[in-house]
Amino acid sequence: MKTTIALSFIALLLTGASCEKSENEPTPIRDKVEFTTKSLQVIEEGEAFGWNIFRKLNEMAEPGENVVISPLSINQAFGMAINGATGENLVEMLDVLGYQTSTELNGAFKNLREALETADPKVELGIANSAWYRNNYSIKDDFFQSLKDYYNAEVTGLDFNNVSNSLNVINNWVKNKTKGKIPTIVEDISPDHILFLINAVYFNGEWASRFDKKQTANAPFYLSNGETVSVKMMHQKEDFEIFHQENFSGIKLPYGNEAYYMAILLPNEGVTANDVVSGLNKQTAEIFRNNYGKMEVKVFLPRFKTECEFGLIPALQALGMERAFSDATGFHNIAIDDIIISDVIHKTFIEVDERGTEAAAATSIGFITTSMPPATPEFRVDRPFVFTINEKSSGAVLFAGKIENPLK
Repeated sequence: MKTTIALSFIALLLTGASCEKSENEPTPIRDKVEFTTKSLQVIEEGEAFGWNIFRKLNEMAEPGENVVISPLSINQAFGMAINGATGENLVEMLDVLGYQTSTELNGAFKNLREALETADPKVELGIANSAWYRNNYSIKDDFFQSLKDYYNAEVTGLDFNNVSNSLNVINNWVKNKTKGKIPTIVEDISPDHILFLINAVYFNGEWASRFDKKQTANAPFYLSNGETVSVKMMHQKEDFEIFHQENFSGIKLPYGNEAYYMAILLPNEGVTANDVVSGLNKQTAEIFRNNYGKMEVKVFLPRFKTECEFGLIPALQALGMERAFSDATGFHNIAIDDIIISDVIHKTFIEVDERGTEAAAATSIGFITTSMPPATPEFRVDRPFVFTINEKSSGAVLFAGKIENPLK
C-alpha cells in the first residue's frame, strides 16, 4: 500500500487601518530589528526562490488573472520539509530553494520568525507551524524534534481513518490561525496520507498614514485587455518614500511604526505588470532594503479583493525540483518507508480598503511513499500593478502579488 505524506502550509496577512489620521497618537520611529548575519543571508538566498516561484506562477496564469502568493509561508513550509529530505533529493531541494545546508537554514529560520514577530509593537504578526500525523504510523523522533526546536511546531497524532474528524481538527486549526480567512486547506485524507505539515502566517497592522474614506470616489481602472472598469479609488496626500526604476515607479506605504510596508510597483508607460513581474529577481530586493527620501505625494490606490489557489508542483518542477516528487528514497529522515511529494497547494486571500489590508495564504504539500518630479507629484494606481508586503530592516517578503483587476 502506498503511504502519502501531505504538507500543508498556510499564510495569512491581515492589515487593518483606520479611516482617518490620528493627531493624538503620533507614530514613533521604531528601532532597527536585530537579525543575525546568517538570518539575513538566508533571507537574501530565499528571495531568489520567492521571485522565481512568483514569476513561474505568473507565466502559468491565465491572461488578466490576479496572482498573489506568500513567499514567507512557502519558504517556512519547505524549511520544515527539508528536515525530512536525504541524499540527492536534499541537495536538489536546497539548490532550488537557494540555501546551503538544512542546519544553517533551521537556525536562521528560527531567528527570522522570532525577529519578524517582534519587529513592530503596532503590528500583530504570528508565524505558526504544526505537524499532524497518522497516529499508528512511525515517524522518526528526530524529525519531529527539529520541527519543535526550530519551527516551534505543534505535533499531534490523529486517527486518519476517521477522516471527517481529522479534517475538522486540522482545518479548524487553520481557520483559527488565519482568523477565518482560510477556512480549509486539507480537502481529503486518503488511506495513503500519513502526515500534514502546516505553516500559517498572520499579519494585522494599521497604516502609519491612514486613508480617509470620505475621499474615496469612483474612478476608471484600465485593464490589460483595453477594457475599463469602475473602481473605488482611495486617496490621500502625505509624505512617502517613492522610487523610480527602468520599468516601474514605486511607493512604500508603511504600517504601524514603519517596520512593515506595502510596496506598490506601477509599470511605466509601455510596460505591463507582467513585464514588471518578469524582471523581479534577487537584485530587485535591494530596492526594498534601500531608504529613499520622503516627499509629499498624492496617492490614488483602488480598493481590491482577490483570492487565489495554485497547484505548485508544475512550477516547482519547472524550477528544477524533480526528485521530491519521484525519488522514493528522498525522505528517509521522516520515516523508513519510501516517500515522495504527491501535491502542493497554495491558497491566498487579500483585501485592501480604507481600513488597510487583509490577506491570507495557504499552501498544501502532499507526499506519497512508493513502497518623482517636484511639487506634489501623483502616484495614481489606475492600471494593473505589482505589490509586496515587506519587513523594512531585512527586506523579507511576506506577500507578493500582481493585480490585473481589483474587482476579481
